[in-house]
Amino acid sequence: MGISFKEKYGDWALITGATSGIGAEMASQIAAKGLNIVLVARREKELEEHAALLADRYGIKTMIVSADLATTEGVEKVKQVKQEIGLLVLAAGVEINGSFAKTSLAKELQMVQLNVTSVLQLTHHFTPAMVERKRGGILMVSSLSGHMVSPYFSNYAGTKAYVLQLGASLHGELKPKGIDVTVLSPGLTSTPMTADNGIDWSKLPMVAKDPAEVAEIAINGLGKKAVVVPGKRNRMTAIFSGIIPHQKQATMGESMIGKAMPKNKM
Repeated sequence: MGISFKEKYGDWALITGATSGIGAEMASQIAAKGLNIVLVARREKELEEHAALLADRYGIKTMIVSADLATTEGVEKVKQVKQEIGLLVLAAGVEINGSFAKTSLAKELQMVQLNVTSVLQLTHHFTPAMVERKRGGILMVSSLSGHMVSPYFSNYAGTKAYVLQLGASLHGELKPKGIDVTVLSPGLTSTPMTADNGIDWSKLPMVAKDPAEVAEIAINGLGKKAVVVPGKRNRMTAIFSGIIPHQKQATMGESMIGKAMPKNKM
């Protein structure tokens, strides 16, 4: 028998973006392993419902933090959590797409705050205590876009490339200190974020994966791999993105994504 998840990471996990998509699935699957959950998301009612569901289904303790991580106040609110967090899951994120010349700078900056700055701040806040205890886990969510040149998703791809490099680098740095760090880089996944982003995904050679399956692959990869890319086709894309010249990726990407992008966003 190997060491259990709870023995490895302790009593409490904190999960951002915990009420929808991949974050909600990770909350359920980690709760099923017996860890208590601090759920972080914006909407209080949804948080209360999810927390009650997890507590009832898995017999665990839950706590909620209603916070918008695209704001400094929201991040500070999460830092006030007093529970000993042994597993940190950073699944909150937002995507902006369309012609860079047309997008709102305010929204682009909000995305940087949520996808980049809050990830840095929360990781930096919870890591020292893990180092002191000589155990812990951090699971970050990047994207396949973070591995490749992505016209019309330029700033989003940049934010996810940051998460990829931060997490993979910390995997090497923190492993000797007893802390598991893994980056999940999902491709297209059936989540609310991809459902309403205006892209006609049927025009691209991509098949959406189920968020429960993506979450399971990520959790199983925690500590074993620096980066987890669910799906064979997605893994091949990530590999080839490291080989194909950026200029060729840019031309191919513009042509492909341009076909799926609504004309009013071009």
